[in-house]
Amino acid sequence: MARKLDYAVADVAEIMKFENWLRFYFVEEEQGKAVLIGIPEEILKDIEGRYPHLYELANRYDKSLIDYERSCTEVCSHVASVYDGEKYPPGLVEKSFDSKELKIEMYLFGLWMQGHEEELDKEYMSFDEWMTGYEKWKGTQEVQDYLSRLTDVSTETTDAVQ
Repeated sequence: MARKLDYAVADVAEIMKFENWLRFYFVEEEQGKAVLIGIPEEILKDIEGRYPHLYELANRYDKSLIDYERSCTEVCSHVASVYDGEKYPPGLVEKSFDSKELKIEMYLFGLWMQGHEEELDKEYMSFDEWMTGYEKWKGTQEVQDYLSRLTDVSTETTDAVQ
């Protein structure tokens, strides 16, 4: 079961990273706390061909106002429709949202985005390029050492609570 949870966490994280990528590159305007997303047709077609499991999310975001609440709703809804009861047993995807592994992965991804924002902002990068850059950064010794410390602290805290 732990192995399936690891796969579910990876799949959920991919969708969350993809959603961040959409909001990073395709904001046409801000309206209060919401952003209007506009994805060029050729990029939507590319997403449909390369990432059919992510296409519906991109399609729903296109020409839509996205705020924090709608972002959470759309991501959860998309994850459930693609994975819950389809690829994974019912409930496993929900469990992955609460996992420390997903929290750590998304924390690292946020650090990567913040640390590389200027580079990411210089020119458009495909989602593949984002993921390659992130994985390369995550694989550096410095990040692996940091991840090890995070995991050790997380494990110590969990052990102490039990």
